[in-house]
Amino acid sequence: MASNQVAIIIPAFNEADSIGNVIDELRGIIGSDIHVVVVNDCSSDDTGIIASKAGAIAVNLKVNHGYAQAINQGLLYASSVLDVKYMVTMDADGQHDPKSVNLVIQSMLTGEFDLIAGYRAQFARLSENLYGKYFNYKFSIKDPLCGLKAYNVKIYRQYGCFETYDSIGTELLSWSLIEGIKVHQMPINIRDRKDDIPRFGSLWAANKRIILSLFTTIRKVNKRNFKPTYMKL
Repeated sequence: MASNQVAIIIPAFNEADSIGNVIDELRGIIGSDIHVVVVNDCSSDDTGIIASKAGAIAVNLKVNHGYAQAINQGLLYASSVLDVKYMVTMDADGQHDPKSVNLVIQSMLTGEFDLIAGYRAQFARLSENLYGKYFNYKFSIKDPLCGLKAYNVKIYRQYGCFETYDSIGTELLSWSLIEGIKVHQMPINIRDRKDDIPRFGSLWAANKRIILSLFTTIRKVNKRNFKPTYMKL
């Protein structure tokens, strides 16, 4: 299996300072035949232009969708337009070490797993720790909020979307775990971000949002209340 069977989805909002280097690093380690899809979430800077010049496919959204829905647009594009079997999500700020991304991809290409979830050595917020404790207790998954994940395209097509509520990117994972889909977790390296701009707002706002998301997820898991929706490009 070759890396052209994989699409890397990178949601990006005003990431002009980092996106070019992120793409260059990925191609330098994984190879030039990898599909890199940058979902430019209506940025006010040159994120989309820089991504295109670096050799990525830029999906330029006309309105701001937010992190999770930008990922959904990228997954939908990759699953509908590109002839790939696997889709990987990662962040645009350079924190996800491309070597870790490559290890996740190589593990996915073995065909042994349908979903791979990366996990970090430590969490930035108390609420993330609580989210992790619940998932570890319920499913033996240490870090559901990690943005570096890999999916067999058939999972996304079966469920039909990435997120229908503010799950902080955990909905498709939660459904997969409930359905008994083969999920594997791998430790990944997180690097320091070059800027200190919070992606989830203030510390208080971020913790509140994540806690509310956790409560909703617990209710849905307990009721097995995850319903696929149709895909539309």
